[in-house]
Amino acid sequence: MALHSIFLFAPAETAIASKGPAAFAIALAKAHGANLTIFSVATDVTTPEKNVDAGAIAASLKSAADASGVRCTLVTEHSHAIGVHEAVAEHARLHDLSITGCNSAGLLSEKIIAEYLMFESGRPVIVVPANYEAPYQKGPLAIAWDNSSAAARALGDAIALFAPDQVQLLSIEGEKPLPTDLDTAQLVEVIGRRSTNASHRFAPLSARSIAAALQEEAKANGCGLLVMGAFGHTRLRRFVLGSATSDILKNNQMPTLLSH
Repeated sequence: MALHSIFLFAPAETAIASKGPAAFAIALAKAHGANLTIFSVATDVTTPEKNVDAGAIAASLKSAADASGVRCTLVTEHSHAIGVHEAVAEHARLHDLSITGCNSAGLLSEKIIAEYLMFESGRPVIVVPANYEAPYQKGPLAIAWDNSSAAARALGDAIALFAPDQVQLLSIEGEKPLPTDLDTAQLVEVIGRRSTNASHRFAPLSARSIAAALQEEAKANGCGLLVMGAFGHTRLRRFVLGSATSDILKNNQMPTLLSH
């Protein structure tokens, strides 16, 4: 398996071709030779006086993809028989992974869409901060490791999709108990059988939030992508997120793949 098809949700109100989720998606597609589908519509239908030219914004995104040599399909309409979030999830199910932002502004925010995609698309989701401008390049991946099934799922998705030369398992001590019957040597040896080099390191939580600790440690070790399991479930159509997942969505500072 490899990364062949990427889905980008780019609402007209926040999408910018030169940075943020759109720029990351285009760069990721180019680096892996993947096809890109861009779903771009205006979501803030309650305040049309903002005069967002959704068509022009969508066209600018496709132009940026075309200029980068990325094969791109543009989706600017959906059936009103279902909600935007449901239409987005339907499209996302057909791709290897989805990319979106996690801006919380608006009645139907990127954060709401990101949460829905995590639980309803069946595919990994990469959330990207709005101010992201660093050029994407293939390199080591930081795996948030807490010995859980969700972390194992995220690790498997990352290896299958990105075929990284190196993965760095990162365990944060002090946020919650991390019981295990495996030591670092076993983890590294077995993961190394999956055509990738592995390492495992521990870092203290200290006075940081779990999101800050994971992202700071990942960046300090030269990783451009953080990978972690997404915890949560739906209750009466409302999402109840695990603490680390919720913290990442509220304080996203680097591209982060969430796998549920």
